[in-house]
Formats: sequence, structure tokens, C-alpha cells
Amino acid sequence: MIRNLAMERLPGNNVGMNETQLKVMVVNMARSVHRRDQMKAVLAPLDISYEFFDAIDGKAGVHPLFDRVDQRLAEVRRGFTLTDGEIGCFASHYLLWELSAKQNVPILIFEDDVAINPNFTVAYAAASAHIERLGLIRFSGHKEREFAQLEKLADDLDVVRFTKGPNGTSCYAVSPEAARKLLAKAAVWFEPVDLHLDRFWTHGVDSLGILPYPVTHEAETAEQSEIWQGTKRAPKSRRYRRLRAIYRARDDILRFVANLPYRLKSGAR
Repeated sequence: MIRNLAMERLPGNNVGMNETQLKVMVVNMARSVHRRDQMKAVLAPLDISYEFFDAIDGKAGVHPLFDRVDQRLAEVRRGFTLTDGEIGCFASHYLLWELSAKQNVPILIFEDDVAINPNFTVAYAAASAHIERLGLIRFSGHKEREFAQLEKLADDLDVVRFTKGPNGTSCYAVSPEAARKLLAKAAVWFEPVDLHLDRFWTHGVDSLGILPYPVTHEAETAEQSEIWQGTKRAPKSRRYRRLRAIYRARDDILRFVANLPYRLKSGAR
């Protein structure tokens, strides 16, 4: 069931709006009024329609989706348990995937700690035109990763496929079909949502992005980000180290196999 949807709809001029244009959703905590105001200022120059989605607050109590969390498996697979913020973040994105799948609309998902780069408008138009074919397109990434260039969308605007996910969910576009694939493999939550997004060898949604990135993630401290971990995370658990190594080796092999056709065809950089 879709919950906490679109508490506020802001107008744009909808120039060129058509049924394939990306629906823009901004994930924001209802209590984070300052952030909401900041995002209004960030998005205002773009003159696009968007809606705010009231994010699920992992620190505010229970939610039906929290039953999907398996903290033991998280410790086994990652060496860490999920924080309240990470659980709430996963739930928020999960509900937006449900929205995309149930309404059969592609969505561009923003978090509320970003800056817009000059190529955004061109990237948004290109992603709107190609999202149904490409499935998932990262507009931002937290880590530099090796990639293979797939195609050129415009001058100085490339679609690339990452050989390892770039992490982060600051801004990405998702098609209804890709959303269904992400949902199908999200019955149990044992890692942050961005790592689930990166797991292309499991759910079959390629890790694609637009370079140069049209959006920049801004939060670098705990005060700036609801889910930032950095030095706040406890040391990695020493339990299950052997089992964790087996899982990691399996993931490495499956990721390598999934990447092989792209490496053979075009080469990764």
C-alpha cells in the first residue's frame, strides 16, 4: 500500500510535458522544514513540477515495512546492523518504487541534500525520453567507479554502465519495470537501500548513470544528512567473518559474470 505520498505539489510551467516525462518526487522528513525550503529554492530555477514525499522516519517508531529487516543477516553479510535512519530511508524508497510500479509511471527521485549542476535540464529531458528503455539512471553517485560508455545522449552527456555501483540515492530515475524488479528482490532488507540499488547481478537492473552527473550530493556530516554514517558507525563486527567472506566472494563472482559481456564488447574505464 502506498503511504505518506506527496504532501505538497509545487507547480512548474510543464513546457513539453507529456505522458513519458519523469514524475519528480523529493524525499523529505516532515519535521525537516528547513530542508524542504532549501529544496524549493534549489528546484525553483528548473521550472519543473515536483511533489514532496513524506519520508519514513526510522527513529519515530514502527512501520509495517520494518518487518522486512533482518539484522542478523545484515551483520553476517555486511558486518554492521542497519541504523534507524538507513531503515527509514529504505522504506521511503521502497514506497516510491511501489508508486512507480502501481501507477506505471517513471519517477525521478531526489533526496533533500543536493545541488543541481548546469547540465540538469538536458539530462532530465534525455532521461525522460529514454527511461523506459534504460530502466534505472543515476543522476548522482557517491563514489567514483569503473564504467563502460554505452551511448551519447547529447553533447558532453553520456550514459555509462558502472561495473560496480556508485552508491548513494541522492537522485536517480527509475522506470516501472525496473521498480518491479527492485521490489521483487527486496523481501528481506540486510543492507542500505543504495547497496540494494547497486546489486544489479541480483535484481537484473543495470547500474547506469549520466556523466557528468547532473546532481551533486551535498551532505558530508551527520548534521547535514539523516542517514550519513561516517565515523559514527561502530567497528565492523568480527563475528561471522568466514561466512561473510564466502558471501563477498560469491557476490564478486556474480558481479564479474554480469559485467563480462560489457567488458568484452566495449571495455571498462
